[in-house]
Amino acid sequence: MSNLRRRTMSTIIALLFVSMAMPGCISLVLGREMMEGVRGEPEVREMSTPYDLSHTFVIDGTEVLPTQVQKTITEQVPIDHTVQEIIINFQTSVNYYTGDSDPRYVHAELLSCDASGANCDDANPIFEVMADNGSYPQTRTEVDCNLNPCENGMWRLTVEGRGTGTNTGVGVIDFQDSWLLRVTVIRPCLAFPENPEECTPTVDFD
Repeated sequence: MSNLRRRTMSTIIALLFVSMAMPGCISLVLGREMMEGVRGEPEVREMSTPYDLSHTFVIDGTEVLPTQVQKTITEQVPIDHTVQEIIINFQTSVNYYTGDSDPRYVHAELLSCDASGANCDDANPIFEVMADNGSYPQTRTEVDCNLNPCENGMWRLTVEGRGTGTNTGVGVIDFQDSWLLRVTVIRPCLAFPENPEECTPTVDFD
C-alpha cells in the first residue's frame, strides 16, 4: 500500500472515530458519506434468486404394485418494487399413465400475497398449471414486472401432486414419477470495484 493511500485510510479512520462521538443522526450521515466517498463507481448488474421445488416420487420397492402418495411443497418468495422479471420452468414425468382412471397429477401455482404472506389472491394466480393427463412437456413462463409492476409482498409458490415410483436397484423395472418446478426472480444489484464478487440488491439502498 502506498504512503499516500495509507495516510488517507488513517485519516478516514480517525474521522470515523470522531463522528462516533457526535449526536446519533449526524454521526451516521457523516460516517456513511465518508465511506461512500472512498468507494468506486458501482456497476449495475442483474441478480438471480432461484427457488427449486422439484420432486421425484420413490416408494418402497418391495411392493408388487407401488402405492401412490401425495406430496405438497410450499415456498415463500419475497417480491419488491425492484423485481424485473420472474421466470418459471415447469415439467412433469408420469410413467405408464393409464388414462382417466389414473389419479396421478401435479398442480402448481404462484399467488401474490401481502407482506406477511397472508391474504393471497387465490382468484388471480400469477401462474397456475394443472397437469392431470400424463406427462406435461417442459414450459417456460416469463412474468415481466417492468411491463406490469409486481405487487410488493411475500408471494406463495405451491406445488402438490400424486405419484409413485420404485427403487429396487434393477434398472430395467425401476421408474419414478417426478415434477420439475424452478422459479428465478431477477432484480438489479450494485457491485463496487472494491469487492466485485459481491452484488447488493438495489432495494437494500432504499
